[in-house]
Formats: sequence, C-alpha cells, structure tokens
Amino acid sequence: MKKRKHSKKYIKAVRKSVRLYKVILPCVFVGMLVLGLFVSTLIPLRPSFSENEKRELAKFPSFSFSSLFDGSFFRGIDTWFSDTFPFREAMISANEKLENLRGFGDRIYGLNNEAVNNNIPSQGDPGEVPTESTTEEKEPTVPDQLGEVIQKLSNVVVIGKAGYEYCSFNQSVADKYASVVNKTALKLSGKAKVFSMLVPTSIDITMSDSVRKDINTCDQKAGMEYIYSRMSSSVTPVNIYKALRMHRDEYVYFRTDHHWTALGAYYAYEEFAKIKQVKAITLDKFEKKSFGEFLGSFYTNTNSSAMKKDPDTLEAYMPPYKTKLQFTQPDGKVIDWYLVNDTSSYPISQKYSAFTAADNPYTTIENLEREKGKTCVIIKESFANALIPYLVYNYKKVFVIDYRYYKQGFISLAEDVNADDVIFINNMSAVRSESLIDRMSSIAV
Repeated sequence: MKKRKHSKKYIKAVRKSVRLYKVILPCVFVGMLVLGLFVSTLIPLRPSFSENEKRELAKFPSFSFSSLFDGSFFRGIDTWFSDTFPFREAMISANEKLENLRGFGDRIYGLNNEAVNNNIPSQGDPGEVPTESTTEEKEPTVPDQLGEVIQKLSNVVVIGKAGYEYCSFNQSVADKYASVVNKTALKLSGKAKVFSMLVPTSIDITMSDSVRKDINTCDQKAGMEYIYSRMSSSVTPVNIYKALRMHRDEYVYFRTDHHWTALGAYYAYEEFAKIKQVKAITLDKFEKKSFGEFLGSFYTNTNSSAMKKDPDTLEAYMPPYKTKLQFTQPDGKVIDWYLVNDTSSYPISQKYSAFTAADNPYTTIENLEREKGKTCVIIKESFANALIPYLVYNYKKVFVIDYRYYKQGFISLAEDVNADDVIFINNMSAVRSESLIDRMSSIAV
C-alpha cells in the first residue's frame, strides 16, 4: 500500500497545533488551580457545620503573639482551611463513591454475622464478645410499615412520617476505635475502669421487621459484636442492643431526628447500672416534662411534609437531685447551666439541646446531693447528652469530653481528676466515620 504524503502546509499546521496545545494545556491547568485557590478563600462559601459528622467545623483562630511564636496560630489556620474547604462534604462523598466503584476500601454493606466473623483480623488479643442480660421475654413487635410510602433521600430512608439513617460498616475504622479504647484502658490500668457503650441507631430498633429485612444497610448488632470482640479484657463493654429491642414498641427514638429520646437513653442507663453493679435510680423518681414539638435532623435533611405535619415531642425527665453544671465554650468562656434545660421557647429544630448543655468541648457536673462519691470521665458525641443526666446520680463528679471539639488529652485529664471510671459513649454512625475516630485518637493522650 502506497504511503500517503501530506503537504508541507498540512504538516506545518499540525506542528503549530501541537505547539499551541503545549501552551494552552498548562495555562488551563494553572488557571484551574488559581480558580480553586480563589474559591477556597471566599469565606461565605466555607461551611461551619458538618451534617455527615454532626459537628461544628473549625473556626479561624484568634491571633495572639504567643500563638504566633509557638506555631499554634498557623496550625489553627491549616486546620480551619482543610476543615472548612468549600464543598468539602460533596467532594468527600464523591470520592467515597469513586472508591466504591473502583473496588477499594473495606466498607461492608448488608453486613451479617458471617461477614463479621470472617473479617476479624488475626493480629492483637481480642476480648470476648460481651453477653447481654438474658430474659425469657419475647421481643415486642412494631406496626408493619409495608403499606407506607417509602422515599430514599441521600443517606436517609423516609417511611411515612419517620426517618432512618442508613448504616454502613468500616472494618479499619472499627479497629481504630477499639484501639483507642484499648489504649485508654492500658494507660489507666490500676487507676480507672474503662467502659465502652455502642449505641445502635433507630433503623435496627424501631423500623418494622417487614421493611428492615429488605433494606440494604449493615447489621448493627453484628457490627457491635465485632467491635467489642476487638477490645481487650481490660475494657468492660456495655451491650445495650437487646435492652433497646425489648422496648422497641415505646418512644425510644425520635422519628424526625437521628437521636434517641430521653426514654431510650434511660433504658441504656439501666443496662449500664446492671453491668457496673450499682443501683439505678428509677424513672418514677423523675418529673416528666414536655418541651413541645421537635423537628430534627431527618426533617432538616429531607424537608418531609409528612414529618412537618406530625412532628416529634421533646420529652425530658427532670433530675430529682441538685447539680452544678459548667460548660466551656470553644473560645474558653465558662458558663453555668442546667443539667436538663427547659427548651420550650427554643426553635423547633433545637429542642434536643435540652440535655447536658448540648455539645461543648468540656463540661463539668457535680452532684450536690452526694458528700462523697466516685468520679468519671465521659468521652462522647451528642447521643450521650440524653444519657448523662441519669449517670450523674451514681457519681459525685462527672467530666464530659466531646472529642469533636476538645483539644486537650482526655487520658491525662482522667489522671488529673483521679477518675474512677472512663465511659466511651458513641453511636454506630459515629464509629464508622474515619475523620471522627481520627480526631478521638489524636487526643487519646
């Protein structure tokens, strides 16, 4: 076949195009970098709250000469810049989807007992899976939801007027969480007893079995048992899954919010008291109050008209014992507050802040009814807020650390206050988040 010859004019044009592309492509690349840098500096576009991680994001640090000289000012800028980058959560979500499409990562959907057992790493010295309180009583059932309209919106499934958060399991993050708890128990060996309470979310408790069996979401019971199995014998697990299932036909979780109710938290408290072998204060000792209608995170994320027409009710149980609570804000300001605060006049979306002064880096609580008593440190996220008012009954002093905001070391704090107990309280959605567990790990000193 005769080779085709191009004219000199054609060859010259091709060479010109190649040279032009060599100039244009780097310019486009640099232009995109400059545009990205410009967008990243637009303060109004930077988020202040993470819906996925349920926490406030880092704020731009205040300037001082001491922070300038010790380097903390620039470290604060670095944290603020990465934590609040515009469209951060959208990019993280897109990256996770790409990773899953490519087959990377160890997140397991539709997790079952066999999958959990087959994925337990051989390294380390895992403890035994805790046994739950046994009972011959049969689990109650909840109304069948098959006939209700089902909508899938982002990471939330809406069934009629109730929302549920999909659960996923990440083995490497679960191992990291267990490692943090084990490290705490090792460091405090002979000084404090360490407890770990994993809290299931509503999808495994109050969703009807007829719908739940077809939902592609992880088996939280199996995930919890795996995490507990990775904890050393120095850690006391508080397995509350069965206790909540035994009350699943009661108002133990909100419909429009991802949290449990004060009643659900009380049943978890009862289980903790059994395992710790202390007397639990009975619920009839509390005065039950309603703080009005409540529309939580599921409504905010979905704007469900069914939820809006039939909101939750924020019910609280007022402690019969006198307490002194002080919380420290991120700016260091210390404020006196209430263990349970009447939020009747609060916006309808903020009623859950009634418990334990909501989410703050550091909170101290003293039970004024006890002249003497034990001290505990609680490492938590927002699920613990509704539980803490009951725990205060069994202690003289309670120190609460929200690891999403606290910047000091909680192991050293436990040593400084001579803590008798350290209690980790985290829901199953929190312990799948690598960024949250990394944050917890960074202050496990």
